[in-house]
Amino acid sequence: MSAAENKETIRRIYAALETGDRAVFGDSVHPDYVWRFPGHSDWSRRFEGQESIRRDLLAPLFNLFADTYTARAINLIAEGDQVVAEVRGSVLTKTGQRYDNEYCFIFRFRDGKIAEVVEYCDTDLEVRVLGPYDAAVAAYRAPS
Repeated sequence: MSAAENKETIRRIYAALETGDRAVFGDSVHPDYVWRFPGHSDWSRRFEGQESIRRDLLAPLFNLFADTYTARAINLIAEGDQVVAEVRGSVLTKTGQRYDNEYCFIFRFRDGKIAEVVEYCDTDLEVRVLGPYDAAVAAYRAPS
């Protein structure tokens, strides 16, 4: 796919995420895609494969939220097999705190699907509002 087609995929993903619809993203990733959080935050790590990303990242993360997470693309830049997205996310957590983070995502495409996501964000806000990664996983996996 061309850079313009990749950019259009990301535009469609964020158009859906503005209303909380995550299905377009799910349909746009390779089964073996990678999601990386660079840096030295408690959440900094690498997740590999669609099933692991759902189980070990997205499910524990979304379990912290009291309402629907929405995100809006502010700026998209595409070149070659990569699209860079400046994004604003918004959600209320179950603890009553706002988790309104600002992101820079780098999406790398392979065969028309997202093969890698690199996420940069306000890590101070991330840890302060979401708490430690291990605690989020433990809360998600705890019996109800």
